[in-house]
Amino acid sequence: MPAPTIKIEDSLKATMEEYGVTAADLGMEAESDDEAERALLAHFLFTEPKRQSLTGERNGLPLDRVQRQLQALLRMLSGHNFRIAYSDPPCTDNVNVYLPKAAPAPEEPVTDLLLYRVMGLVQVGFVRSKLLRERSILAELHRDWVLRSAFHLLAARWILRRWGDEFAGLKSDIARVPYLEKAGSMRVNVMAVPRDGMPEAFLPLYEGLVVCLNWKTAGPAGDPARESVRRVDALQPGDAAYRDGTVAASLFLAEAQKLREHFRKLRLGPPPLPWYLGVIRPEWILADLGRNIAYENEWKKGQLPLRQLLSAMARNGVGAKPGEPNPGGFGLPRLGLRDRLKAALTGPSQSNAPAYGALRDEHQQKQAEQPEQKWAPGTSADQALAEGEVLKPDENGREYDEWDYKAGSYRFTAVKVVEAEGNSGSKESYDRIVTANQKQIKEIRRRFEALRVEERWLHGQRDGSEIDLNRAIAAVCDIRAGQQPDDRIFKRFQRQKQQVCILTLVDVSGSTQGNILAAEQEAMVLFAEGLRTLNFPHAFYSFGNTHPQEIGIGRIKGFDEVYSEGVYKRLANLRANGATRLGAYIRHAGHILSNRPQARRILMVVSDGKPEDRGDYRGTYGIKDTAMAVQEVSRAGVHCHCISLDSREDAGTYLQEIFGKGKFLQLESVDSLPKRLPEVFRGLVR
Repeated sequence: MPAPTIKIEDSLKATMEEYGVTAADLGMEAESDDEAERALLAHFLFTEPKRQSLTGERNGLPLDRVQRQLQALLRMLSGHNFRIAYSDPPCTDNVNVYLPKAAPAPEEPVTDLLLYRVMGLVQVGFVRSKLLRERSILAELHRDWVLRSAFHLLAARWILRRWGDEFAGLKSDIARVPYLEKAGSMRVNVMAVPRDGMPEAFLPLYEGLVVCLNWKTAGPAGDPARESVRRVDALQPGDAAYRDGTVAASLFLAEAQKLREHFRKLRLGPPPLPWYLGVIRPEWILADLGRNIAYENEWKKGQLPLRQLLSAMARNGVGAKPGEPNPGGFGLPRLGLRDRLKAALTGPSQSNAPAYGALRDEHQQKQAEQPEQKWAPGTSADQALAEGEVLKPDENGREYDEWDYKAGSYRFTAVKVVEAEGNSGSKESYDRIVTANQKQIKEIRRRFEALRVEERWLHGQRDGSEIDLNRAIAAVCDIRAGQQPDDRIFKRFQRQKQQVCILTLVDVSGSTQGNILAAEQEAMVLFAEGLRTLNFPHAFYSFGNTHPQEIGIGRIKGFDEVYSEGVYKRLANLRANGATRLGAYIRHAGHILSNRPQARRILMVVSDGKPEDRGDYRGTYGIKDTAMAVQEVSRAGVHCHCISLDSREDAGTYLQEIFGKGKFLQLESVDSLPKRLPEVFRGLVR
């Protein structure tokens, strides 16, 4: 008996029924096979690439895709001008809202956006309700993790309930989040912990915040956690604790202290926090900006013994004679050194005590009449912001993704580029290069002078210096044919400044050691001498990393930096070191150029070989990532061009794959770089 024959159509139909997929979902209802094939490939060809972590783990919806609309929503609901930054898990410093760079996998745009909304509402609620304003409460939370977690869970319940009471449309969003699997992952600080096996003493704290079917029934009435939750839920809009966040914070702290003692008796640690609620970071808010600034400026007052002496002199009223300046700045009479030391250590003598006392009282009265300084020691960051000061956070580098061609997705925050001042040395190196190339520098300057303005003929003008012959003939033909002629028959010569800026990235990796580095130094000096004759904003940066994940880029000359002795020293004293993780450097250079106001932005890359670094960043991986980086900056309006010192015959293959046809120059001789670099620039801006 022959074996039964299974048709492909039947097998496909059974598979579609098993997975709940229709023919329309697969694009199989097209009119032809070509259309069906295009429909199947459309998902892979035209959708945005997914992002994954360094370990290969997939991520959900990235924050940068919804950051603008999320920030607008939070500002509209709260009335405060919040800025959204990155942190995992979420938190706040009473000024900004920090959210994760991506939601947990898998990517579900609608669900992830809902999750981001509620995460933002929790953190904005902490700031808007002033729950984290009392420094005494923050100091106590900072010392005890159990107290901090219990306080956070009680406060989050109250915050979400207030949002729902104030904006009825938010109730459905807040009610849906506890049922999301990815929202309910538990953490103690940043460490993930399992949800199964949660102690029963913790369970009442999670009612309404997290739903987990594996948990047992919460404890009976009278359980301390259940009673704390009941007191928080019993707050009504008319209660002082409901209206005033400071009073509410005191109530939550008192309940959290009771829970801490209860958990301690049961020998339990801090209750884990649902991921979407974030964490409280008191250390961020307790940081005293005024005190930090005073500490940083302490060295200006001199060495410690001198400061102690001057302080003792101020306390005892010892200073300078009337009309003479006092180096200590106290405005009091000057004495001899011996007398000042004696008076500082023992106090003023009896014979002159009244005079010194009167002067001291007068000095103290003048000090009291002066307005209080804005940055006096003890001024907090919150007070400074209330007075209108703008705080500039220290970013400590900028993180970038990398393109993993094998996985077909981005590696999430794979590298961090830290910008620092480039290596420096003696100015004699710069002077020596300029002296040896006087004739060539003069020729470069002469050619660059022609780039100061853009020269072209403007056709089709109603008035101009000359007649546009082609348009004039067309107008005569229209008249002969009895039609209305076009009166734009003139042309005008225009001279206009170019709106151009250029950033030059020079490779100083270990492979450039020797004659390549010497040629690069000479080229940078000659190029800088030519650019100085123009009004084009320009910058020079060097690159060569020694660590795969945290890499440095050296600022030789920034866009807003004028030529000075420091710039000359950095231009002529390049040092070779490290590897070539080129994709990260191109992304960072593109970020710098994207903030420039000029219409035409040029990135010039000078390198001696293919992108290569330790780990995976070798061969095809480095080439594919760099090519993707060039595409990214090109979409941002940056024109990227490369001058390669790799003279191998097969180098053109990877250069064309990275930069594209006609966007690179391969030099056969390193010695020709100083001459060719300015020529390439002239060709790009003409």
